[in-house]
Amino acid sequence: MPLSSSVKSSVAKKLEEYEGRHPHLYLDSKGLVTIGIGHFIPNKNELSSVPLYTVKNNIPFTLASQQKKLEEYTIISQKPKNYKASWYRQFCTLVMKDSDINLQRDKHLNTFYSELVSIYNIPNGYKRNFDDYPEVVQKALFDMIFNLGQTKLRNIFVNFNAAIKQENWNDAALESNRPDVNSARNLYVRELLMQASNIPKTNQEVHQ
Repeated sequence: MPLSSSVKSSVAKKLEEYEGRHPHLYLDSKGLVTIGIGHFIPNKNELSSVPLYTVKNNIPFTLASQQKKLEEYTIISQKPKNYKASWYRQFCTLVMKDSDINLQRDKHLNTFYSELVSIYNIPNGYKRNFDDYPEVVQKALFDMIFNLGQTKLRNIFVNFNAAIKQENWNDAALESNRPDVNSARNLYVRELLMQASNIPKTNQEVHQ
């Protein structure tokens, strides 16, 4: 079953709201080299999959060489962290195209969707499969996996998943707090899950 278009659209909008949209390299709050909509680049080798362009008249012009990309990565990786993403723009000469940022975002969404489907399903002891959860729950789980990754979501948020397994949405809301995420984003997920608790049991299979 494909991901609901309404969920995908809402999740994409929220990710950009919380992660920002930056066509240049920057350091995130943990000091990790990042680009686009929160796309983490763990090492220089990963730059080969990131299309970066030189700039002419303030627009992307020609594809940058791998050497140029490596040089830019080195420069940004050595800058101090805890600055706004836009601060790093002054040190950058290369950018991504908007269309490439969108493709990068959609690739993330598809990957996270596959991972969520593989976690939240009846064979794993949940009462139903991911696609059958209320849309508010699907949106909350998307935000969780984007920040945490599949491994942390599975192995560290044990109480959270136990509550999801029982479909105790209020407990899941209480267990959803992520220490490395700002309060507004944690509140967003918490409120989504609390909304699910207000959906009548007989109607929860209907997307909200």
